[in-house]
Amino acid sequence: MKTGYKIAIIVILFLAIIGLLVFSILPLAKNNEILVLNIAESTKNKNDFENNIKYLLEVRSRYYVLNALLDKYNTQVPLNANIPNLTDQIYEIEKYSGIKIESVNYKDMNVQNENKEKSLIGNIIVDLNITGSYYQTLTFINTLEIMPRFIKIEKISTKIYQTQDTGSTSAGGLNQIMLTSLISFRTFYDKTDYNK
Repeated sequence: MKTGYKIAIIVILFLAIIGLLVFSILPLAKNNEILVLNIAESTKNKNDFENNIKYLLEVRSRYYVLNALLDKYNTQVPLNANIPNLTDQIYEIEKYSGIKIESVNYKDMNVQNENKEKSLIGNIIVDLNITGSYYQTLTFINTLEIMPRFIKIEKISTKIYQTQDTGSTSAGGLNQIMLTSLISFRTFYDKTDYNK
């Protein structure tokens, strides 16, 4: 074979090999470019999801804080008069302090603001007649003041109901004096209609 043919065959083989390489690498390069774009998009989506998760966790934390504040507010100023719960609390304090409740009277006050509109905060006046020793009465009043529901003691009147003469004038003697007390306090509730 002549050298010219040999060179032509080598050039043709070389061009065929280069053509095969180009045609085999070109689709791979396009696939790689598509993969790189997919990876970039997946990375962006992952970052967006992470940011959304962080935001949702912050919203959940704020929700729990606000829900705790709402529960605290609902305990301090319930959504309605909730007289049965208030009565239960008063009788629990009675058991704790050792006094005896003679009577409980409730009076719902309709308070109006300066514009002659009804207030959204309801007022209940509670009058209690109790009997107990000095320390029992003191314990009852102190416990009443620190209960979670907002109350405002407005009036306390006390009279000696009965004394037991033990001949002692020490502090134990105060425990033998039985008092009858009238305690008047105000408590509050939320009258807002949240169903509107």
